[in-house]
Amino acid sequence: MGSPTHRHTDWDQRADRHTLLKDPVVTVRQMGRLGLPGGPPTRIDHALVYTTREGSFEVFLPPVRPRRIPRRYTAVYEVDMGVHSVRTHIRLPSADDAHEFDVDVELEWQVIDPARFVRSGHRDVPRLLLGELEHAARSVSRRFPMDASAAAEAEVLAVVHEGKPLGEDTGLRALWRVRLRRDEHNIAHTRRLQAIEHATAEEVLTQQGGARADLEKARRVHAQHRQSLELQEYEALRIEFYREYLTRGGIDAWAMHLSQQPQDSAKALNSLREDQSERLRAQMHLIKEMLTKAGTEPFELEGPRRLAIEAFNAVFGQHVPGDQALGEPTASEEAKNSVKADAPPMPAQPPAAEVSPWQPAVPPAATGEAR
Repeated sequence: MGSPTHRHTDWDQRADRHTLLKDPVVTVRQMGRLGLPGGPPTRIDHALVYTTREGSFEVFLPPVRPRRIPRRYTAVYEVDMGVHSVRTHIRLPSADDAHEFDVDVELEWQVIDPARFVRSGHRDVPRLLLGELEHAARSVSRRFPMDASAAAEAEVLAVVHEGKPLGEDTGLRALWRVRLRRDEHNIAHTRRLQAIEHATAEEVLTQQGGARADLEKARRVHAQHRQSLELQEYEALRIEFYREYLTRGGIDAWAMHLSQQPQDSAKALNSLREDQSERLRAQMHLIKEMLTKAGTEPFELEGPRRLAIEAFNAVFGQHVPGDQALGEPTASEEAKNSVKADAPPMPAQPPAAEVSPWQPAVPPAATGEAR
């Protein structure tokens, strides 16, 4: 049997403190004719809003409770005064009607005036707050194109903060945050364009890097080729240099060698002495061959003998080691003996300076008649 004081509950959400609420009014009960104390238990953190027969409201905020129920009360509203969070998504228009901004909204709301909220008659608090937010933000977002989402978000925040707080007329306190961005199709389109730009930029950089690599490779090849040519020219100069001095031989060759390696001076001097001795021995041998040669007419040997005598006079007095043996006649003695034995008496000849050393004198006619 029901209580004489309270009738059956008209509205009960059967909600606890962890239930997600849209309507903070948890229960609504009609009052009986007898306003006796007692009644069904209520949560200590809920507010009680009593209506009177005159149409007024009396509020008992937690943890205050009435000691008795006056007869003038006709109903009681149990109102949740906790803080509730909501995350949702809305859309706001842009300057182009074909596109809309996507807006992520986070709300935290709480009933701070239970009687005002009960009087307002609202049953969906998130929809109430989002409606007020959309009403304040739609005219602002419409001024911005789709690619200006950051500027549109800043302007929406500024305008809504400057206006009346959300839910104030219904006894609510609301904290809110919004994030405004382009719609998914526009974002996908921008990402595709960005991918194309990135691929193009990567391809351009790859080609530029390849071109730079080819230029660097060509530069290295050219440098190597130029260095090879320079080395070849240098080697050619060296070959020509050595050919010239080796062709000259003797003193010039040794002078070049000593300019680079002066420590070989003793070796160079010994080699020069040996060359000079060998040359003197060859000259002496040639003189003896020409002075002692038989079977040749005396007038044919006149010029060569005179040249041999001049060469003998040029080298006379230079000692050639190992050139003369004991008891062997010298070249001068053999030359004198050969002249006395073979040559007939000849007229006086002009001085050697007046006759070229490379042309033998013509024998006189008297010599041919005598023969």
